[in-house]
Amino acid sequence: MNPTLNMPGAWAAVRDVPPSLSPVSLNKTLYVAKLSDEFSMTPEAIPGLESVEDVMEHFKPEVGVTLEDEQGGSSYETFQFRQMGDFSREGLVEQSKLMRDLNRKILDLQKIDMQLRSNKLLQNALLNAEARLAMLEMIQQMLDEIEQAS
Repeated sequence: MNPTLNMPGAWAAVRDVPPSLSPVSLNKTLYVAKLSDEFSMTPEAIPGLESVEDVMEHFKPEVGVTLEDEQGGSSYETFQFRQMGDFSREGLVEQSKLMRDLNRKILDLQKIDMQLRSNKLLQNALLNAEARLAMLEMIQQMLDEIEQAS
């Protein structure tokens, strides 16, 4: 056998695979990552962990990250992973106040963008300088009223 094919990382199809190992099915994903800030010097075999939920419940993986807000300030947040959904965008956003606030702003801006693209009356008003100025004054008055009320 070619010695370069026997090194770690060589394609399994190219080198001999022991019969006790079966390849991961094509419809499955093997995910390997460091999911904790803790470091273990020795591998740990835990009997009885038969599902992803069991593994998550036993190890309680979490990771601390520093996020940057809109003004450039930093915010330290800890993300906990208790189910596979916690790895999704929604799972991460749900755990972070900063990300929830930014997500809300993004959704608001997307709604405004959709209105600007689909509302012909608004588009025509924005093209007319007088109408645009009147709209800006009206919006400013509404903002002032909201500010006074709070």
